[in-house]
Amino acid sequence: MMSQLPDVRGQLTAQRDLSELTWLRVGGPADYLFRPEDIDDLSDFLRALSPDVPVFPMGVGSNLIVRDGGLRAVVIRMGRGFNGIEVEGNRVTVGAAALDAHVARKAADAGVDLTFLRTIPGSIGGAVRMNAGCYGSYTADVLCRPQWFCAVARLSP
Repeated sequence: MMSQLPDVRGQLTAQRDLSELTWLRVGGPADYLFRPEDIDDLSDFLRALSPDVPVFPMGVGSNLIVRDGGLRAVVIRMGRGFNGIEVEGNRVTVGAAALDAHVARKAADAGVDLTFLRTIPGSIGGAVRMNAGCYGSYTADVLCRPQWFCAVARLSP
């Protein structure tokens, strides 16, 4: 099934222990852990990957419990190439790997109110996937465009 994986520029590691990557420090290995260098590396990998190979996207592991038997899949964990945060006016464009608290802080510095993100552990990719929220505000309330690079916006009062 996974005998032929595409070439990558990022890191592709076989039998990677996922317990070291989750906040609860439990779980077994993934068949492979892929850390793409950038969006092109990720796109090329996924395009060339056989559709028979299971893929599991992983954030920073703040809300993840991995079974002791691990995952029979290619786990994809995005890092530095996916954590950009840009603020233009009231629009905040964010990479999926950006930490929620960092997004809230950078947005606040620019006068954009995303305060509810400050106390949510994890990354924006997970916040979008799970519609994370607290204090009566949710990611869907401020989401403009759900993509790997998503945009959120709200003006400060």
